[in-house]
Amino acid sequence: MDNLKLNEKSIIYHLKQYKFKKYVRFYGETGSTNEIAKDFCRKQNARGLIVAAASQTQGKGRLDRSFYSPKGGIYFSVVYELDDNAVNLDLISSAAGVAVRDTLYNIFNIDARIKWPNDIMVEDKKICGILCEIVNENNKPKYVVVGIGVNIAKGEFPDELHYIATSVGNVYTGEVELDENEILVDIVNNLDRYVIRSGMLTKEYDSTDLINRLKKYSATVGQMVRVKKPDTEYDARALDIDENGGLVVRGPVDIETVTSGEVEHLG
Repeated sequence: MDNLKLNEKSIIYHLKQYKFKKYVRFYGETGSTNEIAKDFCRKQNARGLIVAAASQTQGKGRLDRSFYSPKGGIYFSVVYELDDNAVNLDLISSAAGVAVRDTLYNIFNIDARIKWPNDIMVEDKKICGILCEIVNENNKPKYVVVGIGVNIAKGEFPDELHYIATSVGNVYTGEVELDENEILVDIVNNLDRYVIRSGMLTKEYDSTDLINRLKKYSATVGQMVRVKKPDTEYDARALDIDENGGLVVRGPVDIETVTSGEVEHLG
């Protein structure tokens, strides 16, 4: 049914069920929802903005990689306005990963796992990518843009992605209809719960619950990994996730916490 495919009217309908104070910009196809969202942030008050697209021609991933974004997925960016005292910005990316995992499990009973920092994996294949970007104003963080892309439709991937990517349709065997609009809004609701309703951006925030969830659903903790940084790379054992979402590893020399770069699973 056409109304199950991503569309502005259905997104707004589902948002109203939660009484969200959000506004939507929808595109059948665009370059990158994150780029559009960041442009809005620079030109006007973008608080509560959701930019969604049925496909992207220049989808963005972490570390300046491209993100395959054909029709059959949901691609969207959520904007959060920051005040001058906002803290814990590094945890937003972790919260986004848990929010997506919650939606996939609660709606479809898909036991997704989180590959550090926030790739969502099912059966060792990537089902969702997340990219968080800060927009500054007067050299201070003013907005954070959370970009999320979820593979939804059942089907084949290009040869270069065949063994490393999957979709909801490829792994879900139940009878619940794949309503792309409901999935998007449920993720936004979960993300708001972790970022806004929990008080994450305040100094009083206790990250214990979020970090415990990250550990519980982690695909990385306990694995042998290759840590890749701009100036070095090394093999290590992933031991834990710290209170700020960093990955604690035992490397060739000592135990350290990885807060940026790339981690490749070796097992």
